[in-house]
Amino acid sequence: MSNIKLMIRFRLEPGCLGPTGADYVEDFCRLINKVDFSYPFVALNVIPRYDKSLPEWEFLLNDKLISENQADRVLELHNFTVESIEEAVDEFITLKVEQFMTSVRKNS
Repeated sequence: MSNIKLMIRFRLEPGCLGPTGADYVEDFCRLINKVDFSYPFVALNVIPRYDKSLPEWEFLLNDKLISENQADRVLELHNFTVESIEEAVDEFITLKVEQFMTSVRKNS
C-alpha cells in the first residue's frame, strides 16, 4: 500500500439536483465535501459545474493536475482503476443527492 492520496475533483451539474438544482448545488457541494468518502487513498472535492467546457472529472496529485493514465497508475497501487473509482464516486454522489433532496423537500 502507498501513502499517496489522489484528489478527485468532480464537477456536479446543477440539473443533477432536479429542475431547481441551481438553487441548491452550492449548498450541496459544501455539505458533501464535509462527508468522508469511503476510500482513504482518495480525497473527493465536489464543485458546481457551471461551465460545461470544463471537464466533469479531474485528478490531482500534490495539487497538480495529472492525466487519467497517471491517476490509473496511482489507483493501481490500491487495486483500483479510474473506472472503478469513478463508479464508486457516482454511487456515493447519487446516494447523497437523494438524501439531500429528501431533506430539501421535507423543509419546503
